[in-house]
Amino acid sequence: MSQLFSMGSDQRIVKAARVSFAKDLSSVIDVERDKKLIKYLLDNKHASPFEHVIFAFKANKKEYINLISKISYPVVNIYYDGGYIWLNARTLINFIDQLPYKLVEYAQQIIPTTMSFVLDKSNINNYTIDKDQNNQIITTSSGWIKLLDKLELGTCLDHYTFIVECPLFVARQWFRHRFGSFNEVSRRYTDVDLDFYIPEKLRLQSKNNKQASDDNYLDNEQNTLLVSLLQISVKTMKVTYNLLRELGVAKEIARGVLPQFMKTRFYWTAPRISIDNFIKLRKHKHAQFEIREFAEAIEQIIGYKECYNLKL
Repeated sequence: MSQLFSMGSDQRIVKAARVSFAKDLSSVIDVERDKKLIKYLLDNKHASPFEHVIFAFKANKKEYINLISKISYPVVNIYYDGGYIWLNARTLINFIDQLPYKLVEYAQQIIPTTMSFVLDKSNINNYTIDKDQNNQIITTSSGWIKLLDKLELGTCLDHYTFIVECPLFVARQWFRHRFGSFNEVSRRYTDVDLDFYIPEKLRLQSKNNKQASDDNYLDNEQNTLLVSLLQISVKTMKVTYNLLRELGVAKEIARGVLPQFMKTRFYWTAPRISIDNFIKLRKHKHAQFEIREFAEAIEQIIGYKECYNLKL
C-alpha cells in the first residue's frame, strides 16, 4: 500500500470541537491544552470532530469488498470510488483492528497525538497543525464561507472542508444535506459573539410557490418601517437574553428567545457527490436567496462536476 492520502490534522479535530464554544478561530496554539482536549473527546466519546479528518488509499473493488466483509458492525462509513477507499478518522479509530496496518501507520503521522491516545502509547507524539491554505473568504448578503481544506484525487468522493457563517434558517436548510459532517457553535455552550442578519430589502411571498419568495419587494416606505421594527425586535430579544443570563438562567434555556435571524458558524466536511447535490438543489431558482448565494460561492470555489446524476 504505497498510495496513501489524507486531509486534516490533530488541530483540525480540536477546531471542530472548539467551534461549539465559538473558540475555533483563535490564532493562539496551546499544544498541551489541545492534547488534553483530544484525550477528553476520546474518553467521553465525542466522536463528530474526528469526522473532519479524511483518509484515502489506492485499492481495487475486490479489496474494498474484502475489507468491508471483515467488519460485522451493521453501519460502516467506508466508501469506494475511482480506485480509492475513503474513510474518516472516526471510522479508522472504531475499526482500527480490521484496517490495513500501513494505513494505521500512516495515520500516526497525520494525527500523531490522536493516535497515541488511541493506541495507548505512554509517550504522546507530535501534534500536527493545519496547513495555512490562504484561501479567500467569500462573503454573501447573510454571512461568509471559506474553503479550509481539500483532498482531490479525481473521484466523486473527493473531500472538502468549509467553514461557514450564516443565519440559523440557512444552516437548518444546509443540514438537510446529510452525507457529510457538521460541527456548529452551540448556544448551550456559549453566550458570546451574538450577531444577527437582517435583510436590507424584504422580499414578498411568491404567488406561485407556497414556500418561496420572489424578486418583488415591499415599497421603500414600508420596507424602511418594517426593517426598523425588525431591528428593534432583534435588539429587544438580545436584551432579554442578556438579562436572563445575568440573572443566572441557564444558557440552554435562555437561548430559546434568540431569533432565526441569529448567525451561527459551522464546519462542513463532505464529499464531492454530496456537494454537487447541494449546488444543484440550492442554486435552483426556487431555493431561498440566502442559501442560493452560498451554493454559487461553493461552485465558484471548487466547481461543479455532476457526479452520479441519480433520480433522487
